[in-house]
Amino acid sequence: MKPLSYRTLATAAGLALVLSACSSGGASPSADGGGAPLSDGTFRYALSADPGALNPIMSASAATAEISRLTYDYLIYQDPVTSEIGKWLAEKWEETPTTASFTIREGVTCTDGSTLTPQTVADNINFVADPDNGSQLRGTSVPVGASATADPATRTVIVTTPAPSPFLLLNVGRLPIMCDAGLRDPAAANTKSFGTGMFELAEVLPSDHFTFERRAGYNWGPDSTTSDTPGVPKTVIAALVPNVSTAANQLLSGELNASPIGGPDKDRVDAANFASVKRPMPAGQMYFNQIADNPTSDPAVRKALVQALNFDDLAQVITAGQGTRATSLTAVEPRACVYDSVAGNIPDFDLTAAKSTLDSAGWTASSDGKRSKDGKSLNLRLFYGGGDEPRNAAAELARAAWVDLGANVEVSSGDQNKVVDVMLSGKDNNQWDIAWIQINTSLPSAFTPFFTGPAPAAGKNFSSIDNPSYEAAATKASGLTGEEACSAWAEAESEITKTTSAVPFANSDMNVYFNKAGLAFGTLFIGSALRLYQ
Repeated sequence: MKPLSYRTLATAAGLALVLSACSSGGASPSADGGGAPLSDGTFRYALSADPGALNPIMSASAATAEISRLTYDYLIYQDPVTSEIGKWLAEKWEETPTTASFTIREGVTCTDGSTLTPQTVADNINFVADPDNGSQLRGTSVPVGASATADPATRTVIVTTPAPSPFLLLNVGRLPIMCDAGLRDPAAANTKSFGTGMFELAEVLPSDHFTFERRAGYNWGPDSTTSDTPGVPKTVIAALVPNVSTAANQLLSGELNASPIGGPDKDRVDAANFASVKRPMPAGQMYFNQIADNPTSDPAVRKALVQALNFDDLAQVITAGQGTRATSLTAVEPRACVYDSVAGNIPDFDLTAAKSTLDSAGWTASSDGKRSKDGKSLNLRLFYGGGDEPRNAAAELARAAWVDLGANVEVSSGDQNKVVDVMLSGKDNNQWDIAWIQINTSLPSAFTPFFTGPAPAAGKNFSSIDNPSYEAAATKASGLTGEEACSAWAEAESEITKTTSAVPFANSDMNVYFNKAGLAFGTLFIGSALRLYQ
């Protein structure tokens, strides 16, 4: 079958999906570490965040998704440069607005020696689709209401949705496939791998490292790699190194073979002339909690908070000078659609105008400059993911601007696990007012469950957004394809930005560097892509 490319959607439009603290997606050519392949070596790379629970079909953590690519396979592989879709667990595929079908390869085995069947693939999709199982991938990788059936005779899995589902093939095709043993005992998959990937989890040392060992007989990856391909590591160690400077030191000394590096440490690593790949990533996405009685449920407050910020400066601070202003919420390549939902939709930086906006809405300033309305002070709680120095500095910059505006601002942060807990657990949806967290996706449709429907834990609408215009535009876009679909998704996202419900303000390019190592294809640590060199 001819590879299917969604890049045509982006180019035809002609216009300028995992929750994380601050993490990455992929694009640009793969890295060749050079030199002769090293046989049966150990590939050590840095994890910037502890994934915690390792079950990849239960967790929306970007750290879990990253580490799971060593041990779990996907149905299809999308090239990060061309956007073309190629074989992985599936050897053929077809799509309509309400169906996606996958013909599953023969001869794929699981870590326990069992054979992957089409029924197992269908069971994965139905497991995630069942709300009783609590998968955080329901509504993103697997649309709400989706169901799957398997035909053993043709080795085909057919996924159907009750209504048109945009980018259904890409969404389901990016679901990590769990073997039967893991579906029967999802909790066990937090400490043991039950996948079909090149590597099997051998050791878990929480908050320190994870060790993986190569499986024999693997030959169904996105390329022609097998377990016996020269340069494929025998062992992979994913070490938790959250401090970028420490990771840079270990990479330069050879203690690490690979690590993402950004910020001020990037220059000294560049000087070593290591092979590298570039991963575009969202660095600044701002969300406003619209639960009734929250200050940020007031559109005037949201508008004033945006007016009070110099986003050009903020983007440079949060990316340590290694980024640019964001033009849409989707930043992870390969993007299905490229457009600008920011220009003309958010107010310009103007502190005087921001104060006037609050004055007009009844948020008056007292003699000390502090604002209140109907006896209620303008108290704001900013929660942000991550805790590196650039993000801390950006949060302080925003806090200072909002204090000048007359608000009392409390700032807190958390790692990736904390972000998922605060935003999606539903334990307390009213513990924040402004959130800087990233939703990493290449699909505009992946944001729909975060902007519509119930709040956590019943749904994913963590901001409690009620925007009929967005819902109408997203519904329209869901039934379209090609240029029309991308134009409609641009319209939908613009309904979010112009109501200042969410504002993307910064993207950065995270470089992943390799010391005596590289990737045979792509930009992610997929098991069969890893290579070591002498």
